[in-house]
Amino acid sequence: MVAKLNTSDPWIDAKDQQPEMMRSINRTAARITLNGKRHYTTPLPTGPAPSVTTIISETASEANKRKLEMWSKNNPGVKEQAAERGTAIHYGMEQYLKGNKTPEIKDEYSDFWAGMPAILDQFQEILWAESPVLDKFDFTIGADDVARVWGCDGEGRAWAGAPDIIAVANNKLTLADLKTSVKPYSRKWPKDLEKGTPEWRDLLGGHLKFKKTCKQLAAYDIAIEQTLGMRVQQAAILVSTPVRTQVFKISRRFLDSLREDWLKIVAEYYSQIENCNVYDPDLI
Repeated sequence: MVAKLNTSDPWIDAKDQQPEMMRSINRTAARITLNGKRHYTTPLPTGPAPSVTTIISETASEANKRKLEMWSKNNPGVKEQAAERGTAIHYGMEQYLKGNKTPEIKDEYSDFWAGMPAILDQFQEILWAESPVLDKFDFTIGADDVARVWGCDGEGRAWAGAPDIIAVANNKLTLADLKTSVKPYSRKWPKDLEKGTPEWRDLLGGHLKFKKTCKQLAAYDIAIEQTLGMRVQQAAILVSTPVRTQVFKISRRFLDSLREDWLKIVAEYYSQIENCNVYDPDLI
């Protein structure tokens, strides 16, 4: 069965129709942890929804999960360093797009920030930079000052997440996701390189990161439409590296195909949950 989208009215319409309900989601934290996994509170009948990143990580193959676990063990502290770096560059991006053209960036991250202003200057009208710029979207902000959008398919299977940028670029409403990486991303599979070489591994890693980010964009694309009542015209992946800043443009047509892939991932995630909740006396 092909998963279908929820086609009800966008949640922004509920601001006037059900004002108290919409205000209530501002009084609770947006980002919460359930069973050790990131979730977001939502006004959906199903309650808190798993984050986009939770769904992606939980539906990864067992082989990939083992590889990631082994990598983390062999590289202690690297994951935490990457998270700190990402937080710093995201903060700089938010400050820059909201008017502070000289955000404070630690010297250790200056190479990662160096190419960002020229890229961010391509965005003209800013609607969202980590959180909404427009007052009409304030209903997405929780008591913890975290903003999120939420979506669900036609079966009520929900997800939520926090987009990085929604803005106009080249006269097109654009959804952009910012990543930081020591190595560049790659749109292409490394088919022209010898398998197993360092160059092949770097390009493969960059390609897998690109594909993962595409999944995130599809999830945000749907959620933005269902929450904010807007349909973006294109998307972009911005990658901050110490050598250069990359921009990968994602067309509306490609986004539509990514939507279909995302709905399949959501169905798989909820199928896993249902299977885990099935009562089996032999397992007691």
